Amino acid sequence: MTPRGIALIGGVTACAAALSIAVTLTVDWSETALYDPARILLFGPREAFAAAQNSPKFGPVELTLFLLAGASFVASGLFTWINRPHELAGPLFVLAGMVWLACGVRRSSEPGLFTAGAVLTNIYLPVIIPVLLGFPSGRLRQPWERWCVRACWALAVFGVSAEWMFFDPRLVPAPHPSTSVNLLLIHHDPVLADRIQLTVGACTFLIGVVLIAVVIRRWRTGTAAYRSGFAPVMVFATIAGLIILWILATAVRFPGSLHSWTLNLRYIPIVLLPLAIAYGQVRYRMARAAVGDAMVEIGAAPISSGFVEALRRALHDPTLALWTFDAERGGYVDGHGKLRELPRGTGSRVATVLERDGAATAALVYDRHLQSEPELLAAVRGATELALDHERLRTDLQTQLAEVRRSRERIVAAGDAERRRVERDLHDGAQQRLVAAALLLRRAQRTTDTAIRGELVTRGADELDTALGELRELARGVFPPILAERGLTAALTALAERSVIPVRIRGTLTPRPPPGVELAAYFIAAEAVTNAAKHSGGTHVEIDVAVVDDAVRLVITDDGRGGARVGPGGGLSGLGDRAAALGGLLRVDSAPGAGTVLTATLPLRGKETT
Repeated sequence: MTPRGIALIGGVTACAAALSIAVTLTVDWSETALYDPARILLFGPREAFAAAQNSPKFGPVELTLFLLAGASFVASGLFTWINRPHELAGPLFVLAGMVWLACGVRRSSEPGLFTAGAVLTNIYLPVIIPVLLGFPSGRLRQPWERWCVRACWALAVFGVSAEWMFFDPRLVPAPHPSTSVNLLLIHHDPVLADRIQLTVGACTFLIGVVLIAVVIRRWRTGTAAYRSGFAPVMVFATIAGLIILWILATAVRFPGSLHSWTLNLRYIPIVLLPLAIAYGQVRYRMARAAVGDAMVEIGAAPISSGFVEALRRALHDPTLALWTFDAERGGYVDGHGKLRELPRGTGSRVATVLERDGAATAALVYDRHLQSEPELLAAVRGATELALDHERLRTDLQTQLAEVRRSRERIVAAGDAERRRVERDLHDGAQQRLVAAALLLRRAQRTTDTAIRGELVTRGADELDTALGELRELARGVFPPILAERGLTAALTALAERSVIPVRIRGTLTPRPPPGVELAAYFIAAEAVTNAAKHSGGTHVEIDVAVVDDAVRLVITDDGRGGARVGPGGGLSGLGDRAAALGGLLRVDSAPGAGTVLTATLPLRGKETT
């Protein structure tokens, strides 16, 4: 807990304790005061004297219940205030608790304290009504809600004060006469006071009925997400309202039927109502824990139905949905691949769009009432974004693994094809030359004609020279000797000299890269130059080679027709496999009509492939 929270708890608790002690010390425990009808707590003057017809007596039990109700307001308000400091519910409940405790001085025999307690009797009601109407945040959203609260304030302040202005409790007959001095008294007018009290009572009763109807209607029309948090509040608010209305009506219509224990019933739902609000906060924290459970499920089944179900449980919203953005179709799709339109306007459902690098990736669609819990939604959004990133990385990894498998298959196939080519070239070229040379030499060995022998030996030597040349050319295709002897720059220069179109070499490599990197770079350059000469229709090629960030960077540019693509079985695909085998990357930029730029990045610390 933060120092601010500790200071808040200490300050509020000290104030509540001081008020409770003050109320307890100011209670007049004399026999006359305990039966004084004007001092019955929570009642106006007319209701109090009507309830006193059966001589209810104030005692320690009622005082305990009264203080307990005030403590319940304060404790619940503190809990809410600390856990949700940006909402009004917590401060409002603390204020209601303080006002509730303060009105307890009505049991004092001191005129000033008695009058203050009488005026404060119903002030707590307009303080807590915004919490009920604006549950769970305490913020009113509709104009009629604000007018309702204003009417409650007017009745609680001016209505109650007006009742006492024309009511002297000492002049009203009762089984136990009152001794309380009313400092608000202008003059005693029982008829006028009775009319004012009836008007205030009728308005209070009407507002109470309206509030109960609103609470019940919101429960019936609210979604599961709203009802899950509002259920305890609705139950105890309705019970409290019905009990208080029943006691008020009974006090007026059947005054002799009220007893001390009957009056004490009004405290029970009032004690439980703030606790119901606190329970809503506990449910909120449990929902945060449920979000954590959903995040745990990511590892086992990212963005699966299990993950979405966990989010639904966390938010108490069985209609929650997660739609992913399909860039090709230009919209959001549900789990069945069906295009869906995000909810707009003032409907019962809203959507939160999730983005990555400024681009939409998914949308959470949920109950509108959940907007009153921004922290919970932020936690759910974070969990969902993490799950989406997890799923994206997993998909990328699977794609890369599949590409590695295909690359290995292509490398093996290319190796087999290369061996078959070498075998064919040896069979059709050098091998035939060597066979011919052997036959010529054997004929020369058998002949006795010196001239013919010389001719045969000369022809055999020519066949051997030709075979040697073909073997050198074949070896150059497998591993150019100049590459091993003088390095990549020299090999690229020799490649440029043999090319049928002009090739310009720029850059040097010092020190030399590992042999595997040199070989891969050479073959990539050779294939690119061959493609430019045979297929692109270009007139010249530029090769830039350098070491950048511990990697050989090879850029081959031609001015051909462009349109080159990396396709399965093509030469460029094989070059990409060579680069990938070293942990490198091959990129081809070849817009139609703009030539081709082939960029190979080969890490110096990659695996050496010879």
